[in-house]
Amino acid sequence: MQFQSLVNTIRMMSLVALVAATLPGKPAYASQQDVGRQLFDEQCASCHGSNGKGGIGLPLSRLSVIQSLTDDYIRYTIRKGRPGRLMPAFSSLEESQVDALVAYMRSWGAVRLVKDGASHFKGDAAIGESLYKESCAMCHGDTLSGSVEGTGVTFSRKRSLPVMPPALNNPAFQDAISDQALLHVIQEGRAGTPMPAFKSTLTHQDTHHIIAYIRSQKKTASTSVLEDEPLTLFADSPYGFDETVKRIQEAVRSNNFRVFPRRYLEQGLADEFAINQHQVIIRFCNFNKLYGALKIEPRLGTILPCKLTVIEKQDGSVQLVYANVKVLASLFNNDRLKEVFQEIEQSYNDILDEATL
Repeated sequence: MQFQSLVNTIRMMSLVALVAATLPGKPAYASQQDVGRQLFDEQCASCHGSNGKGGIGLPLSRLSVIQSLTDDYIRYTIRKGRPGRLMPAFSSLEESQVDALVAYMRSWGAVRLVKDGASHFKGDAAIGESLYKESCAMCHGDTLSGSVEGTGVTFSRKRSLPVMPPALNNPAFQDAISDQALLHVIQEGRAGTPMPAFKSTLTHQDTHHIIAYIRSQKKTASTSVLEDEPLTLFADSPYGFDETVKRIQEAVRSNNFRVFPRRYLEQGLADEFAINQHQVIIRFCNFNKLYGALKIEPRLGTILPCKLTVIEKQDGSVQLVYANVKVLASLFNNDRLKEVFQEIEQSYNDILDEATL
């Protein structure tokens, strides 16, 4: 009887909690923030850092940053990403998930210094071009692409800035941000980031001219992502699995790359005793080339070292899987990487040719 009484009490307490949770007036923001925090950790933290403190991406949780972002800007950026940059589009997220991400980000700074809604200023793009070159090009580049030598996330090597400046000519950036938001950021800057305040040197009208120039450059924005090109390429091996792996490793070494210990494709994703050992990733690197490439673009660390995956299919045939270097190159929006990616692509081709002869 005592046990049954305890069970009934627990049921009643659960029912009371359920009813209380659905009563009108109960704020849903806290639960939204919990969901948003989990989504941010899963989808965003790898670039924007834990708790939005910054990394390859902008330090979103800095007050000077989050308070300058409108909810519309955040939602659009999540949905559309930045074509030609590393920021992907999360078009598959449900609306409630996007709302949860916005709620979580607002917990860093609820005060919004820029309101949602479109606002258009009148300015002279020709005057703005001259002002832009004087005040903005040093960081955002002559072509507004944000490609500045040495930008990155760590302090292990010399670079110009601790974070990558946004590509102001990017179509998705321009569609996301309002003139009012641009005015605010230019005038007030973003404390704690390399973006200074120009309110003491540029009048509002000067800023209107710069904004007009930025808007005029949207049509020339880089949209070099090869949408019709696959991100992954495939090649067939005429040899068996073990022989293919051996020949790939030999070819990698003969092309002056160091081979890292192999990893199974399913490693960390399946029980160690159930891993398919005929699916392996061969990782390799030339450190001299690596350091030279990272000096130009530290964000390359997100796709290195080079990899070739060897897979034995059910019919016994062997397939090689590797990255489409042309598509990867288009993500960085950095013309100085052209030669680097040409070398990487040639290395893949040489290794594949040698290993599958």
